[in-house]
Amino acid sequence: MKHAKKSKVMNAVRRLVVTMIAVMTVISLVSAQSILVFEDFESGNFASKGWYDGFPDQRTTSEFKNGTHSYAGNFAKGATKSGAGRHLFTATDKLYISYWVKYSSNWVGSGVGYHPHEWNILTTEDGVYQGPSDTYLTAYVEQHAGKPLLALQDGKNVDPNCILLNNNSFVGCNGKFSTYTYTESRSVCACNGLKGYVDRRDCFATPGSTSGYYSARLWDADTIYFRNSSGPFYKNDWHFVEAYFELNSIVGGVGVANGKIRYWLDRKLLITSDSILFRTAIHPNMKFNQLIYGPYIGVGSPVDQTWWVDDLTIMDGLPVTGVDGAIEISDDVCIYPNPSRGKFTITFAGMDNSIEVYNLLGVKIYTAQLMQQTTKEIDLSDAPKGVYLVKINAGKEIYKSKLVIN
Repeated sequence: MKHAKKSKVMNAVRRLVVTMIAVMTVISLVSAQSILVFEDFESGNFASKGWYDGFPDQRTTSEFKNGTHSYAGNFAKGATKSGAGRHLFTATDKLYISYWVKYSSNWVGSGVGYHPHEWNILTTEDGVYQGPSDTYLTAYVEQHAGKPLLALQDGKNVDPNCILLNNNSFVGCNGKFSTYTYTESRSVCACNGLKGYVDRRDCFATPGSTSGYYSARLWDADTIYFRNSSGPFYKNDWHFVEAYFELNSIVGGVGVANGKIRYWLDRKLLITSDSILFRTAIHPNMKFNQLIYGPYIGVGSPVDQTWWVDDLTIMDGLPVTGVDGAIEISDDVCIYPNPSRGKFTITFAGMDNSIEVYNLLGVKIYTAQLMQQTTKEIDLSDAPKGVYLVKINAGKEIYKSKLVIN
């Protein structure tokens, strides 16, 4: 009897050890990014979910990607705004934002060379009611005239004693721009030099700025992607947008241009750089902590037009880590949206595959065999919220990634 009891105890210990190893193995394959904000727009009680500063209930059931609702931003003809609101989140130096978006078939945006603004991301250096256009740092995610766009603005940081204007002329600088010595108390965007990767820039005098100048840097996609005709990237279809900002380092009291930006549309990487200067040593502890939904057309909307968003997610890092931080787990396989509420799409390069999904205890909760398919939709809506591991066997190759259900 003693021997039997001892055997049962040993077997129980072995099972516990095996379970712990399985858990640790799975955990080692996923990363520890946290979901800071998730908004599916199914409920309109926005204040209870952390939204403030007037975020109105503009939900609609006429358009949605998932669930039964999306959030509608309508610009009446001549209007400058289509609703606005804010959401604070845990401060982070690595910010990932994703959402589904659709534009009305007559969408033309502003009709001029700038705007509309869509999403603004502010930092801990500014107050919780600070306007987005005069800050120590604002990051923008939007599209203009069909081209995806990322941008930065930091007008409050400008050193007004030496200004580099858009036409490459300068103001002040003791009469010579090339020999003016900037300190770390300066703009990182445009008005005070061009350290780091530059695509487009904007520096002009404005009375609305603390420094007297507007200073911005912008990065466009290479061509128009939100298109007017039906087919791939048609603006009146739902599209999945992802953007990523990673703040640069401060070394020896100097800001180093090693920050990162990324923009994906329907999993296609359109904007990327690892040479971005977001902050100087004047703001070494700056972190992202505020989202502003702030659609804005300064000249007034040329037509009555609408955009819709669904399943907005903010995380403190990329949801899937891979080579060079790529979201796609390989050139042959990608998974989106991730995170989601349980419905995922996996695309392949037309090979035979098997798919397995495990929870963090190493228990298989889903499996499927695919023969020469290029797309597979997985519905895990009934699974509890959390992190899961997906394993894809494709011949001699095995791909692993995490799925986040929120």
